[in-house]
Amino acid sequence: MPERDAPAKKEYIKGVPKGAKTAAEMYEVLGSFKRFNQKYNMTRQRFWDPDAAAQDERSQASLKRLLEEEKPGYTYVDYAYQVGSNANLANTGFSINMPNVKGNSWSPMRAAQPKDPWTATPKLASDVLTKVAKLYGADIVGFAPLDRRWVYSHYWDEETSTDHSIVFSDEPGFEQYDKPQRLEDRTLVIPTTMQYAVVMIFEMDEGGIAAAPTLLQQASTGMTYSKISYTTVQLAEFIRALGYNAIPSSNCTALNIPLGIEAGLGQLGRNAKLITQKYGPRCRIAKVITDLPMEVGKPKDFGVTEFCNACKKCARNCAIQAIPLGGRSYTQSNNTNHNQGPLQWMLDHKKCREYQSRVGTNCGVCIRTCPYNKGDHWIHGITRFFIRNFRWMDPLIAKGDDLFKFGRYKPSTEYWGLEDDDRWRNDKSFHFEVDDASEGSDPG
Repeated sequence: MPERDAPAKKEYIKGVPKGAKTAAEMYEVLGSFKRFNQKYNMTRQRFWDPDAAAQDERSQASLKRLLEEEKPGYTYVDYAYQVGSNANLANTGFSINMPNVKGNSWSPMRAAQPKDPWTATPKLASDVLTKVAKLYGADIVGFAPLDRRWVYSHYWDEETSTDHSIVFSDEPGFEQYDKPQRLEDRTLVIPTTMQYAVVMIFEMDEGGIAAAPTLLQQASTGMTYSKISYTTVQLAEFIRALGYNAIPSSNCTALNIPLGIEAGLGQLGRNAKLITQKYGPRCRIAKVITDLPMEVGKPKDFGVTEFCNACKKCARNCAIQAIPLGGRSYTQSNNTNHNQGPLQWMLDHKKCREYQSRVGTNCGVCIRTCPYNKGDHWIHGITRFFIRNFRWMDPLIAKGDDLFKFGRYKPSTEYWGLEDDDRWRNDKSFHFEVDDASEGSDPG
């Protein structure tokens, strides 16, 4: 499908509507857009959709088989590394996808709160939060206004096996709530004063992603979520200690990518990931929603849409063709994972999950092969400069990325530096018992 024609009389600058100040304006969100129910998120469907549950079972069977056959990237050491990467999540009870439980509780850890909240200018608050968030482990920090369109309409509750509403305190019947909390009927209430989000980017291990779709890629995901788990909790408690409300969140409560765009931290790529200037899609996102006034960012256009139109490398390398080769669209794909409204490339999540069930991990090939997935090097910095400022060069840059074989698969032996040493490989008689899919192994 070709790129959708621009509406008549609308001016465009570098692929973005002129004057776009929000993520909704940048991606021309339809007026009919409705808040997304988390129930339909790919990671939540396995709890209620028999087909999705069957995919999960196939994924576990595939992983067990690959481990026992000791395929590249599925050795004893790779497996142990992946298991260890999720240990902090299991220990703290921090849920990647479910809000307000254990480690990511919406309530302060300390009963005593300051009598009067800290007073500061929005600029000072943003500067302090940037410093503190990075001290706690974030790699990039930005600030976004909380557009309610990006907050889930419902969250999936694993305890009750159903979905429950997320509402704001200015909605009828909830005006009395000035603290974020869960009601007896399990409705979650966000005070209307909580109008800001601290958005944090966490780099994923470059070497681990280079081994996608194997367990090393999965381990890099787990390691990043583990970092997210303690960074968001600590930052939320820091904000509470200043006298304000705070909701720590990884993939729950609200959509991460639009908030990252709102904060000026990236753009939406063909692979349905947030493309950041520094790490490309090789990152994970978290946020803390709060009522502490701060200086917010705004969307930045650094050429992702045009480059993705020219490149198509993630789509060409997708083993199951879940990523479209055509243009962006409003047309919903043949599944319920998309929220119709933003102009975007329509990833087929069902196909994506099907391939994940074959490889026993959350894949990551579209991250590995993306030309934006580069480390810090002056050559890559120059390339990004040309993408931002000389967009006619996009096709040449994309071809050069292929020519120099960037994004190639690297085996786990190369990762561990043991290419010529077989002594680390496991005994062939070893039998792996694979646990059921956990929060840490969910694709996020």
